[in-house]
Amino acid sequence: MNTKSKNLKKLGPILSGFLIWILVFSIGVFVAYTLYKIEIKGHQLETQNTLIIIKDSVQRSIGEINKATDIYTSSITEYEGDSDKKNSFTEHLLNTYEGIKLIRIDLEGETKHIYSVAADIEDFSNEQIFKTALELAKSDSIFVSGLYNFEGDTFSVLICTPFQNKYNEPKGVITAVIDLKIILRNSNITSFSKLYYLEISDAQQLYYSNTIDDLNPKDFQEITIAELGLSIYASKKNYELVKEKLIILCCLSFFLSSIFGYLSYFLFRKPQNLEKRLQEKSKELLNSRELFRINSELLSSVLESPQNIVIFSLDRFYNYIAFNENYRRLVGDLYGIPIRKGMNVFDVVPKKNRALLMVNYNRALNGESFDFIQEIVGQDLKNHYWQNWFSPIKDNHNNIIGLTVFSINITKRIKAETELKRNEGRLRTLISSSPYCIHELDVKGRIVSINKAEVEMFKLDSPDQLIGRYYPVLIGKNHSTMIDHLLNKTLTGESTIFEFSTGENHYQSQMIPLKNEDNIVVRIMGITQDITERKKSEAFIENSLKEKTTLLAEIHHRVKNNLAIVSGLLELQKVEVDDNRLSAIFDQSINRIISIAMVHELMYNTEDLSSVNVDTYLHKLVPAISATMQYRNQHVEFKLDVIHYKLNINQAIPLGLLLNELITNSFKYAFNDNTNNIISIKLETFRKGLKVRYSDNGQGFPEGINFKNPINLGLNLIHAQLKQLDAEFTVDTDCKFNLEFEFATTNRGSHSNF
Repeated sequence: MNTKSKNLKKLGPILSGFLIWILVFSIGVFVAYTLYKIEIKGHQLETQNTLIIIKDSVQRSIGEINKATDIYTSSITEYEGDSDKKNSFTEHLLNTYEGIKLIRIDLEGETKHIYSVAADIEDFSNEQIFKTALELAKSDSIFVSGLYNFEGDTFSVLICTPFQNKYNEPKGVITAVIDLKIILRNSNITSFSKLYYLEISDAQQLYYSNTIDDLNPKDFQEITIAELGLSIYASKKNYELVKEKLIILCCLSFFLSSIFGYLSYFLFRKPQNLEKRLQEKSKELLNSRELFRINSELLSSVLESPQNIVIFSLDRFYNYIAFNENYRRLVGDLYGIPIRKGMNVFDVVPKKNRALLMVNYNRALNGESFDFIQEIVGQDLKNHYWQNWFSPIKDNHNNIIGLTVFSINITKRIKAETELKRNEGRLRTLISSSPYCIHELDVKGRIVSINKAEVEMFKLDSPDQLIGRYYPVLIGKNHSTMIDHLLNKTLTGESTIFEFSTGENHYQSQMIPLKNEDNIVVRIMGITQDITERKKSEAFIENSLKEKTTLLAEIHHRVKNNLAIVSGLLELQKVEVDDNRLSAIFDQSINRIISIAMVHELMYNTEDLSSVNVDTYLHKLVPAISATMQYRNQHVEFKLDVIHYKLNINQAIPLGLLLNELITNSFKYAFNDNTNNIISIKLETFRKGLKVRYSDNGQGFPEGINFKNPINLGLNLIHAQLKQLDAEFTVDTDCKFNLEFEFATTNRGSHSNF
């Protein structure tokens, strides 16, 4: 029951505030809506009165023209037979009333006279209108027609006025054509367009409008001019402001109702708040003693918790108020005196330290907070450094009643800083005496320090001539863009090396980023050395290399020429021999020489002079061997599948001799008169080097001859070349010949030995 009562008490202020909010908001919305309806009604009445005025103005304009045509009718009747007078009256009427565009006279149903202001409407016809007008003329009535379009874009009104002869008998009809625009202008409709949106139209055509697209048709008032068949619509331009005022008033009602609701809630809640605060204060009073005890224990814990901080407090007479265990232990270790609360601090410290401590204590007692580093000689006769923070203690009235001192042993830090300064001095001495030019740049590329070697390199009188200057500008305009790029690259944390020249001297410089503890580049160290002599040596070596390369190419050329001479001599010697066996021996020797000569020919045509492309080599070697062997009238087709591969000369020559012997043997022993003779050579790479497969579709080895046990020179040469290549091979000579071997390639130079 007690819980329900509390809940009802809590809900009471909320419910009261909510009800007051609903009441005030409802009254505000009702008042706003009533004002809105009154203003809307006023707008509608005002717009309707304006439409009546516009209608009267249009009718008045038509009436004035009607009066003019009536006068004109009397004049025509009086001067019926005088054409000059009639024309004069007509012209006077048209000039006086600019709205009249045309006058037409019909007598007894026939058109007798037309007088027009515009040449393009001199003739028009609407017989039904004129028949109607003649009928009305009998009753002496004026006929005003609807709108007619006689000029394409211009709409006009027709006024038909009957007239009688001098005996008051119906004689005919005078028709006046009046421009609608002139009627509207004379009616002064445009003066209302500043305050109203207006539209003038009939069932089919819009004749005037100053409205905009997003207007609501329900906001318009309408009036009809029956004689013209026109409807005029009007809406006041500030009509939308009425709705905006309604919204503003509703928002204001909401705001005011919220304020009243909140104030009501606050007022109804105030007794509960007072009761609640009274209960809270009671609890605070009950818990104050326990809280004081906890705070006291917490303070003691805080004083004792730091393991390396010494804390003590003094009153204004320098007597101990409090201290932690670290301070008690420190005093015992330094001075061998046990301390207690109430003891004077100057009864503990030695006399030589009292003057300085007195100054610091008085500064704190005068309200100053500061820190001070103190050097103390301990019982170990070594210097110890302590950093002390002095702070005054104030009471509730801001009066200083004592001071507190916090101390930390910084002996290790002082020694580390001393060692750091010593190392920094050594480093600066090393940099200053270094033969290399060493400088330091800031992040903008300005020189902040240089060593003695750099002063001498630039032939300066003082380092101050370079300090503060931008390094890219110092190097020169030709290198400034490159230096800027390298500086930006170094600022990302990457070391860079570059070379530059000034005159005949050449230099190599390295930029090294220097980072802080946050790994951010704050400085750039540059090390520059003179490499002019090295550049000269490199140029000398490069020229020597070019000379040796040229000489080596010439040697290969001469070897190829000499081998060509030898092969030519053997060709000449072969001509003098009639023995076919000896001719075959000559052919084999010539082919062996050609295979070696082709290697040297390819060598001096390459850039490195130490390797040949096996694809090019075999595509030149195979046709040459084939040309010397085709005299046997054996039609042999070669199928080459060779990759592009650079092969050292020491392996290219054995490979060429090996293939020469294999091709020669195929021509000599493998083929008969069969025309479908094929030799296939395939070269491909494997992990260590080259893999070669040589095969022919001949008859294979005869019985009694074993490839692995050579008995003639050709097979011995094949085995010798395989051994020289250190190749592993497999062979199949059963009704064919198929030799597969692979060997590891080497990159050793052309003058190296196996």
